[in-house]
Amino acid sequence: MIEFYKKTVKDQKILKTPNLEVGCWVNVVSPTKKEINFLVKNLNLDKDNLLSGLDPHEIPRADFIEHDSYIYIKVPTDDLQRGTFTFLIIITKKFVVTFSQKEPAFFSDIFNNNIPEIFTTQKMKFLLHILSLNNNLLEQKTLEIVKSIEVKGNLSKELKEKDINEMIKHEYMLNSFVSAYSYTNFMYNRIIHHMGFHEKDKDILEELIIDTEEGQNICQTSLKNISNIRNYNMILLTSKLNRLITVLTVLTVFLSGIAAISSIYGMNIKLPFQDSDNAFLYIILLIIFLWLAFAFYLKKKKVI
Repeated sequence: MIEFYKKTVKDQKILKTPNLEVGCWVNVVSPTKKEINFLVKNLNLDKDNLLSGLDPHEIPRADFIEHDSYIYIKVPTDDLQRGTFTFLIIITKKFVVTFSQKEPAFFSDIFNNNIPEIFTTQKMKFLLHILSLNNNLLEQKTLEIVKSIEVKGNLSKELKEKDINEMIKHEYMLNSFVSAYSYTNFMYNRIIHHMGFHEKDKDILEELIIDTEEGQNICQTSLKNISNIRNYNMILLTSKLNRLITVLTVLTVFLSGIAAISSIYGMNIKLPFQDSDNAFLYIILLIIFLWLAFAFYLKKKKVI
């Protein structure tokens, strides 16, 4: 799908246009081969770079081909299996092009005119707005995951299997965010030196760099917390398993004692107390005595 939008400093809101115009924003979502060929032919875009914009494993980076700038970023999703998806921003002499397999959530703010200072004719500022919106979304998703980990990380409460599976998914997302933050930082530094930003715009980019560094540190701290929580639960489960094995072993010994005595008195030979009316009582008392003596021994050795 290819859509054209335009907003000048005279316009109150962003408007959808039927045709390609100078100064417009070309929004491309989940394009077909025919649409990709249209972009290559009519906007003189590099096809290989466009295809890289659909690669879910592409890393944030910036490529400069003649007068066009290809800026790849990672946009977070609500999907715990994916984490992020690739989003390509292209700055040409006449247009701004956004190219991706999926539309970012923050586009709703642009379409609903929640950002009045965004204009498609001001390409560099438009780029900075996209980068800032994505940074904010990435920070929001990071903090949501961190909060969830803090709740699950209460050591006084045993984690259930569902909680552990959710934490593993959060760990995957945090790792993908760490990678996104790291490469995004390199990309920001690269475009500062290669693109013609004004000094105020450079200040905004430098603030974004600081934000990405903070976000990366938060993710790494949360990953350490997940590792600590996992280690704690492994120790807890191992301890419970050892206690269970100990109890079962003691129970086996007790039952073995009963079985041994019962087997002896089941033999067809002359045995003590076999002619006594209280033989059964004596045997039961003997078994109880052996149990108590064995339990006292285990307690003294701090086995149970």
